[in-house]
Amino acid sequence: MFFEESEDYGVKLYRLTASEEGPPKLFVGGLHGKEGLYTAPILERLANEEIYTGQAIIVPSLAENSKYIDVLSEEYYGSKEGIKLIRLIENYKPSFYFELHAYGKQSYTKLTDPEREKRIGVPPFVDLREGILIGSIAPILRRKFRENDFCMTIEVPKWQSGKVRAEVLQILRLALCKVKREEVMLELRMRYPVQIKKAEELFRQYYRNRLKPF
Repeated sequence: MFFEESEDYGVKLYRLTASEEGPPKLFVGGLHGKEGLYTAPILERLANEEIYTGQAIIVPSLAENSKYIDVLSEEYYGSKEGIKLIRLIENYKPSFYFELHAYGKQSYTKLTDPEREKRIGVPPFVDLREGILIGSIAPILRRKFRENDFCMTIEVPKWQSGKVRAEVLQILRLALCKVKREEVMLELRMRYPVQIKKAEELFRQYYRNRLKPF
């Protein structure tokens, strides 16, 4: 196994390369505002995992106290942080992509609102437990990936406890260790059967079965 820390993209970046074959993977946190305060500790821990396959690129925090621009908007991908993100995706061409955000209590109802797609054009997030929300990535960004790539957003509650951080880390470890997307989904279905079924249904409805979740 090979480990490297790099600042080629103007961000702290870890590159883990295992002797075992596997798809390229990208884990990015703190995409806007002050989210990095909450995502970095989790991804820093992930970067120190000893078991993984293929190559994994881990960016604990893409932005450092930046202006908040919604990742659902075209404007974000023209911002400094958005341009960095696109460069990372285009250069590493990840087959697994995990995006970590952090949210406050006041945002919970908006993120999980059953009418969210009617309101802002994207499906609601699903609460796995303890306020850990999952969903797909921004449709604008999803176009940068191939049809069979695995792309997931995880929203971490800002009032997170050690239990919450450990659970998010468990989910990320799955992606870090597995080779096939089906393996990741199988594990998630076993751990969160009702929640993952709901998330998959929302995904299929939104993409009209053109893509497999996630």
